[in-house]
Amino acid sequence: MQNHEKLPLSELVKKLMHHLEGKGFALSTRNRLEAYYKVFLKYAKKQNIQYFTLEIGKIFLLQHHKHQWTETGKLNTAQNYLQKHIMMLHELQTYGKVISKRRTKRVYVLPYFETVINSYLAHERNRGLKENTLAGKQHALNQIFEYFEGIGLKNTQDIKTAHVYGFLDSRTYFSVTTKEHYQYILRSLIRYLFDNDACKPELLKLFPIISIHTKNAYPSYFKPSDIARILKCVDVGTAGGKRDYLVLLMAAELGMRVGDICALKIDNVNFRKKRVEYVQEKTGDSVTLPISDEMMYALADYLKNARPKCPYEEVLVNGKAPIEPFRHKTFHGVLKKYLSEAGIDIAAGQKRGLHSLRSSLASNMLRDGVSIPVISNVLGHRYADTTSIYLKIDLDGLRKSALEVPCL
Repeated sequence: MQNHEKLPLSELVKKLMHHLEGKGFALSTRNRLEAYYKVFLKYAKKQNIQYFTLEIGKIFLLQHHKHQWTETGKLNTAQNYLQKHIMMLHELQTYGKVISKRRTKRVYVLPYFETVINSYLAHERNRGLKENTLAGKQHALNQIFEYFEGIGLKNTQDIKTAHVYGFLDSRTYFSVTTKEHYQYILRSLIRYLFDNDACKPELLKLFPIISIHTKNAYPSYFKPSDIARILKCVDVGTAGGKRDYLVLLMAAELGMRVGDICALKIDNVNFRKKRVEYVQEKTGDSVTLPISDEMMYALADYLKNARPKCPYEEVLVNGKAPIEPFRHKTFHGVLKKYLSEAGIDIAAGQKRGLHSLRSSLASNMLRDGVSIPVISNVLGHRYADTTSIYLKIDLDGLRKSALEVPCL
């Protein structure tokens, strides 16, 4: 990557504007940014500053905007807007490109437990866990140990049962499923600490059985008629509609996970053989699935008429600047939007994320008499037991399988 540390501030600003134009930022956005940097340049000239550094940017924010730079505290919209402009200059100067126009990722400062977190994650990595899974664990661990440091703990040997429960009690806004997820992480962490003589034995008694809410819950399910109504509401006359329609089809017809939808590359689509071939992000296993004529048309329509021109290999890319793949997009709002437009009522507690279309595909196949092994193959499940969760909502099938209770 090209480093721009030797560029004078005025040239660095010009370089940034040119870079943003190449990334597809709208003219109105570039004009707004340029107006902001004119103020910064005027300040620099008055202070006889020729070259940019991040520290100079922070001083400018403090002296001119009365804003104290922070990387760990919460920012309101205006504060985030100010820091973002300085960070964009810093990123271009350091990396030769703007990494993101979005809010700066929060940096956790955990002086007492950083080594513990890193060693535990290294242990989990050696067990074969994927980087996406490790990233999720690290986010949870950051929150856990931030709480511990906040109540005065400085060593894992000082952690008591009450402290662990205190953390969970402090997260009342977590859903039941998220709380279960944190319990699994805490149980794994405690086992690791105990094996390394780094915690009290009493902690091993925590979470011997974790609520199996997610395993007992019924999968979210939409009938084929509901899915047809959802798809009918999409305006495929717009670029955004073409993308949304394709995303919904990939989830509803192919049962693809969101991560695999975002990662799908153009080369993974075999138009001649009418199938997609890709490696699942979650399992690392290869999956080959046939695609319908409707899916073929949706893919071709999006690639030809809606996808912005760009060098990326992924099928789906953002239609607005920065034009880049949807690497960690959930598309949660997409399904929610069309459920509302279709007038489909959602029961309390029913999930409405894109994964519910994957569940619906499996459940509808089961209702149509498709065998569990075939469904497992379509969904890319390694084990049939994973697929058997969908038996819960095939009530008609379960009734047919029920044995008569003999009269006594």
